[in-house]
Amino acid sequence: MSNKKTWSYVGLHLAVLSWGAAGITSKLMTISPAGVVVYRSIIAAIALGLFCAITQKGKGVSLRDKAYLIATGAMIGLHWWGFFTAIEVSTVSIGLICISSAPIFVALLQPIIEKVPLKPMQILLGFISITGIGLMFNFEYEHRLGISIGLAAGAIDAVYSVMTSRTRESISNVYVTQMHMIGAFGVVFGFYAVTDPSLDWLVLSTTTDYIGVLFLGLVCSAIAMSLYVASIKELSAFTATLSLNMEAVYGIVIALIIFGSSEHMSFGFYVGAAMLVGSVVMDAVMSSANARKQAVGALV
Repeated sequence: MSNKKTWSYVGLHLAVLSWGAAGITSKLMTISPAGVVVYRSIIAAIALGLFCAITQKGKGVSLRDKAYLIATGAMIGLHWWGFFTAIEVSTVSIGLICISSAPIFVALLQPIIEKVPLKPMQILLGFISITGIGLMFNFEYEHRLGISIGLAAGAIDAVYSVMTSRTRESISNVYVTQMHMIGAFGVVFGFYAVTDPSLDWLVLSTTTDYIGVLFLGLVCSAIAMSLYVASIKELSAFTATLSLNMEAVYGIVIALIIFGSSEHMSFGFYVGAAMLVGSVVMDAVMSSANARKQAVGALV
């Protein structure tokens, strides 16, 4: 492996590690999930906006494209809100495992959007995933609310991924991320400003809160996203997809170290989680194999 690819691989896993730590950070903070999303997105948007202003990124982007990017960002805002809420009402492990379901939702959504029939393997993986989710519900019934919200966050992440894949490639990735952060801020702040105009949900009351929002906004969003985008340009899509699945692994290990027994789940939950994550990994393997076949076919 060349030095460039080695550093790209390191950068990719640093980004994934920071995303795994995001849920733990929110669990340590006293601020509400809505406040976490608002601070995380606006800090990232300002940091990326300064970078775009200096490097002249985003010039010439049409109003229609900007509106689409902001609407796409609203999806990531809702996804983050669901993720942090799932952690608040249950555990970090449940939140991380449930949002890892996103690729399965993508595999089920894309055929509907592109109006093509579901492949037998997609149906099988969907069945395995649903069985795994059923086991998680059955063995961790007291956490059913957290599991439900986490799975909803995973489904919203799938919508975000599909919408992002339809973004014009000519637009700078950094500018795309900046607009996404503005959309994430807008949807959550707008809803809560109307439903709870006191804005008490934005109050930072501890040192951990201040450090946490800076960590989430700068490290987990602006820096991590930049590392991720730079890394996947050098690595294969298969490597990137499999590496993303390590987010749950990194996060759960760190959560077990910090929170101890409160993060311990039943054996049945881990069996269900293994079925869900295994389906995601299998989908990545199949997608990579199909991409290689298409590439070979195009050369013949």
